[in-house]
Amino acid sequence: MYTVYTSHLRQIVDLINEVLSIFSPMNNGLNYSNEELSKKLTILKNSVQKTKKEEVKKRISRKPNFTDLEYLLGAFMEMYDPHLQEIVVKLSQKGYAIDAESGFGGKFSEIQMIIGDFSVDYVVKNKLEKIGVKFRDYNGSQSLVFWPEESSLTHIQNRWNQVLNVLPDKGLLATPSRNRNALTFRRKFIPQDLQLQKQRLFVRLKFATDKKIEIELTKRKEENARPDKIEQSLGLFIEEIEPQVRQAFLTLYKKGYSIDKAGFMDNPSDQMIEGDFQLEEKTVAKLQKIGVIVETNHSGYTRIQFTPEEADHSKIKKKWKEITALIPDKHEAASPSMTKKARDFRQRYQ
Repeated sequence: MYTVYTSHLRQIVDLINEVLSIFSPMNNGLNYSNEELSKKLTILKNSVQKTKKEEVKKRISRKPNFTDLEYLLGAFMEMYDPHLQEIVVKLSQKGYAIDAESGFGGKFSEIQMIIGDFSVDYVVKNKLEKIGVKFRDYNGSQSLVFWPEESSLTHIQNRWNQVLNVLPDKGLLATPSRNRNALTFRRKFIPQDLQLQKQRLFVRLKFATDKKIEIELTKRKEENARPDKIEQSLGLFIEEIEPQVRQAFLTLYKKGYSIDKAGFMDNPSDQMIEGDFQLEEKTVAKLQKIGVIVETNHSGYTRIQFTPEEADHSKIKKKWKEITALIPDKHEAASPSMTKKARDFRQRYQ
């Protein structure tokens, strides 16, 4: 069966399980009743895992497109333990994205946990502890855990519903989960919504671009780790500039514009070039006519931005060529980039 989970998060989950098991009520000298409960919980876990495995396999073979909610969560609903699926939906309505690694945990399957990004202050933490639930934050991985007193999914669901009532409402989940599992999931599967399908293609293109840059930069440093005059001014190696915007970046620099950053934005569907420069109003008007956004802040720092029609390097490069052709030559040398990254680069390679 195909699985999207990375070993990185699995290692963190295993470590959390190990630590929690040490402090588990069942670990303080297992008496007969606790040992019996542990056996029942293990049987219950195995049954749940078997059902989940079958459902995931069926879902992937039948309908590998994900819904809007599954896009935000970064997992098919079938990838969650069946008894958690309703809880996951309800928590999403309060603004929480739950990781699909949630569910049974611990050496003896004695732990129930949900992993996510929780807004937990001391007031909420105290309320959780009153219902027997602990908040854990290990190396950036947050979780809520408890030790079931019964080997019953109904009992477990009731406790999670209590947790649901305690957690503050952050509003409907709108921001996609950024954990590694979720990112891998979105690159692998196709959403139902056409707009999300398009966005997924840009996510894949950005991922491929990052990999390409990593390979090119490693090769460059092995062959020649000394930056030239232009690279010193830019504060980076040419190979660090994303290929689809590299020529536009260098063209604007040679026209006298100080560029700090270019390429994919936080939203992979958008492209931008930004730096310490300003454009004349008539140039801005020309760019706006071809669907380009130009924003300048009160300090005179400018961003040129557009949304490509397709996730295609050659077509994005062509658009940048059209943009740079409309920007006039200043007939002066561009000032060096003064970002911290650029200054650190020059200091490292002086």
